[in-house]
Amino acid sequence: MNLLLLVLSAVATAVFAVRYLGADGAPAGHTQRSGWAPLLASVVLLVLFLAVALLKPFGQAGLSGKRYALISGVAAVLFALGIGAVWQIVSHDRVTDTIVGQPLMNDGDSKAYLKKTFPTAKLRLVPTGVFIQGAKFTDPQEVEVSGYVWQRYPKDYPEKDMGVVFPEAPDGYSLDEAYDTTNTAGQRLKGWHFNLTLRQRFNYQKYPLDKQNIWLRLWTNAAFTNDVLVPDFASYPPWKYGEIGLDQDIVTSGWSPYYTAWSYGQHNYTMTQGVTDWDKPFVSAPELYFNIGMERKWAGPLTGKLLQSFFIAAIMFLALFVYTKDDTKNPRFGFSTWTAISFAVSLLLVVVVDQTQIREIAGDTSLTYLEYFAIAQYIVIMGIFANAILIGSDTNFRSLEWKDNLLPTLLYWPVLIGLFFAFTLFVFAS
Repeated sequence: MNLLLLVLSAVATAVFAVRYLGADGAPAGHTQRSGWAPLLASVVLLVLFLAVALLKPFGQAGLSGKRYALISGVAAVLFALGIGAVWQIVSHDRVTDTIVGQPLMNDGDSKAYLKKTFPTAKLRLVPTGVFIQGAKFTDPQEVEVSGYVWQRYPKDYPEKDMGVVFPEAPDGYSLDEAYDTTNTAGQRLKGWHFNLTLRQRFNYQKYPLDKQNIWLRLWTNAAFTNDVLVPDFASYPPWKYGEIGLDQDIVTSGWSPYYTAWSYGQHNYTMTQGVTDWDKPFVSAPELYFNIGMERKWAGPLTGKLLQSFFIAAIMFLALFVYTKDDTKNPRFGFSTWTAISFAVSLLLVVVVDQTQIREIAGDTSLTYLEYFAIAQYIVIMGIFANAILIGSDTNFRSLEWKDNLLPTLLYWPVLIGLFFAFTLFVFAS
């Protein structure tokens, strides 16, 4: 049976490796190739079955216990290495598919997009630039952003139309004029310092290895005119996905910016704001966005969670040595079914409290990656509880009586870490 599994895993590894290496680069919005998850899973299983084939634990009456323990350790280590490999792959994937709308890399992109949207309209383009000095998450769905915004105008541009609006700042914002001068091209240049709180929807499913996109949505101050904001690419070096437009000493509190991007977003509003009747032609202008890609500094939150999970797992593992059907050991260990129930409930409460703290960080969203650690622990705790109940009952199970409850002890770490590995692939391969 093991030989068959070994052959099947070898074939699967070869097939997935060919698909992975034959892929035509990384998918749009990513820097890592797709198809790594099934390849990694098949490699882990291949090495595991190979270890079983080499150690040959079956049928060795005198050595089976030791070799089973060695196989158990190998499986646990392989699953742990697989988890670490996933973390490395995910952390090095520079995701850009969270950019709002159509990315813009130069003036040609801006003009082509506007030409496509308004093929016959005469537009007045207002070059607009942004310089970000700080970004701080104050709530799961709120972020504070500060910096400067500027615009360049022709000489006859109306004073009342100068300025920008940040429509996604629900509680208002400060916009203080910083300068009003003439640039080297003879254009009027005005700049403002802003400090605002944005309320946006972030996805914490992959917390703490999540990457978020903070966006500044900008409107022209000249409402219901032919004015359209365009990125002031002339004020930046040739644009690429880097940290252009950010202060070198930017304060981000636990996050690291890894890209900035301009983009246009087109919204299909279900009203005309009174400009015209609904049954008459009306096209809303594209809205300018400045996007900031942020990746969490995940080492701290993940290390803290791993240490906590390890100590809980170690306590659960040690409890397995107390559960016994040997009447000569019971007086010494004090084992009873009620003791096992109390112990399982206590561990469940610890895990539930920890999961509640994670929910407070992520807000009321979908399950986060770290919460799957809690789910794995729930499963194992219930398994330990069931094991204790069966041992305390009068029913005889040969698997539990084998070497005085050794089988659950051997399965413990491979099952727990294997669940972690499976949940890790499930979250990050999607």
